Amino acid sequence: MNLEWYYTFLEVAKYENYRKAAAELFTTQTTVFNHIKKLESFLNIELFDNVGRNIILNENGKSFYPIAIETITTYEKGLSRIKNSNKYDYNLNIAVSTYIASYIIPKFLPIFFKAAPNINISIFVVDKSMAREVEEGRYDIGITRELSGLKNLSYQRVCEGQVKLIVPDMAENKNVKDEIEYFKKYRIFSNNHPTYWKDLKNDILKLVPKADFCDISSVTVTENLIKSKQGISYLPTYIFKDGDNRNIKFLNSKYIKEPTSFTYMLWNKDSSQIQLFLEMFSIFIKKEQNR
Repeated sequence: MNLEWYYTFLEVAKYENYRKAAAELFTTQTTVFNHIKKLESFLNIELFDNVGRNIILNENGKSFYPIAIETITTYEKGLSRIKNSNKYDYNLNIAVSTYIASYIIPKFLPIFFKAAPNINISIFVVDKSMAREVEEGRYDIGITRELSGLKNLSYQRVCEGQVKLIVPDMAENKNVKDEIEYFKKYRIFSNNHPTYWKDLKNDILKLVPKADFCDISSVTVTENLIKSKQGISYLPTYIFKDGDNRNIKFLNSKYIKEPTSFTYMLWNKDSSQIQLFLEMFSIFIKKEQNR
């Protein structure tokens, strides 16, 4: 029995595609295929069905999936416990979205480490299936900007702050009066937030039917493109605190209702360590809004 087969199975089950699983695991499709066949041989069952050129997780695979999750989780937690047995009393596995990992976690963790030096934190960047994996116990806490896929999870919403139109700070824009003129002049970088852009797009198109949208999911890329004078976007003002804001400015919208950005904390079980993390994270976010 090889635990690597379990890791491979979970990736193939996630994508139901050998090529995508191989890319995620930084290996070849042949290796992925062989791992699955060896695992099926060891278990004496088939885990996937072939449908044309595609594969789908069959009933055996669906039954085995939580077993694989539990096995890997137990292994990783045990390994982490052994590594940190002389240093930490407790380990928390935290799943965060890319945005949270880039803009919030680096500021928060030093505060938490100082307050709770006996708790070890492991951060995992997870943009898909976070709620499911928290529910299945792979992660103790999930922090995301989208509330979806919840079944038996507890959650808490934390206000992350006001969203503003961010535009290039240029001399030629000195006489640009409102957001309508910016919508006509610049490409609008959209879909960098999972919830508020659908309504924003509709509101903008009512004002400027020929507005030019460009979908960019990454907040970091959006920020850099605005600073390079390539376009505009609505972003949380929080991310620009303590940053280099020389090439941008915030515009108060006159005709568009500015949305509010939220962060959601998800968890499936209670412990004093989890509650401490949740409480400190919530307080940190609220204090940041008042700075």
